[in-house]
Amino acid sequence: MKVVKGLYIHIPFCSYKCPYCDFVSIIDPGADHEEYLDLILEELKLYKDLNLRLKTIYFGGGTPSLVNPRFYAVFLKKLSDFIDISRVEEISIECNPENYKLEDYRFLREIGFNRISLGGQSLREEGLKALGRHHSVRDVYNALRLAHKAGFENINLDIIYGYPSQTLKDLQQEISQLKYLPLTHLSFYLLTPYEDTQIGQLYSKGLLELPKEDTIADMYNLICDALEAMGFLHYEISNFALPGYECKHNLLYWTHEEFLGLGVSAWSFVGDVRFGNTRNIKLYKDLIKEGKKPVEYQEKLEEREKLFDYFFVALRTRRGIEKNLLPEIPESLRDFFEEEGDRWRLNRRGMLLINEILLYLKDMFYIL
Repeated sequence: MKVVKGLYIHIPFCSYKCPYCDFVSIIDPGADHEEYLDLILEELKLYKDLNLRLKTIYFGGGTPSLVNPRFYAVFLKKLSDFIDISRVEEISIECNPENYKLEDYRFLREIGFNRISLGGQSLREEGLKALGRHHSVRDVYNALRLAHKAGFENINLDIIYGYPSQTLKDLQQEISQLKYLPLTHLSFYLLTPYEDTQIGQLYSKGLLELPKEDTIADMYNLICDALEAMGFLHYEISNFALPGYECKHNLLYWTHEEFLGLGVSAWSFVGDVRFGNTRNIKLYKDLIKEGKKPVEYQEKLEEREKLFDYFFVALRTRRGIEKNLLPEIPESLRDFFEEEGDRWRLNRRGMLLINEILLYLKDMFYIL
């Protein structure tokens, strides 16, 4: 039996819905967070047959920082009573800038959390407005200061670029502020107008204009050049870290290690099977109370599908893929790859076109 090294816990609650977000989130001021965390534990017990040797635990959302940290203390205590978490190296939590105070960050640190991922999204007020965020730039700076003061050394900041009206000069202004902040990790995500989001619907109707492809490419190159000059390693298509501060949990995803996801809409990869939970919180609660796994979708990856699935995640990273898995790069793709030892990886041009490259490789795999 393979070893499950990562545990992802989805906290779906939000105080408002961002217009770009396609994740499952629930706007319910009266939600019982403690009850939900207890349901997570009951779901975990349905997987008692798995070989859990956890190295990472990740609380994502949604907005995990809407939950009182004392509920997390109880949860982690109950979790440790059920499985061994003594070897866990990284416990991450996603936070919104406006939610926690200094005492909250200190308490999180005391109960075992050692990594914060702050959803700042922009360091310009115009950017926050375009992205529908309710906090201010000052809130972002203050949250980073408080988390660092509370003892967090491993701090990530999420930034979204390519939002409506953003220019290259705007992005340069945001990046120029980063060197003054206590950050060891940065995630830069291109705004994607998903069809089931408010921004996606406006974009599809021609009511919203986003930066052109050439501008996006210039933005991406600016991000990569600036962060590498600041000493950050570009280790995944959207992620940068100071040496030793790569996100260990996300690396499990990108290296095809096994992980278990718990909670509404959470995904897992165990035993060559990818499976996802229901997106309906009422159905999720009912199934857990009936002692049933809330899995809504699953797919067993056969040999060829598993190999392409590995390509799908591994090509996002600086490590790339082993040459023996793809001995020859198709001539039409050679300009987008570079060679390092016994591995192929995408160069920066390839990173910009990764979706098209993956589609080409997928077609090639199914033809072979």
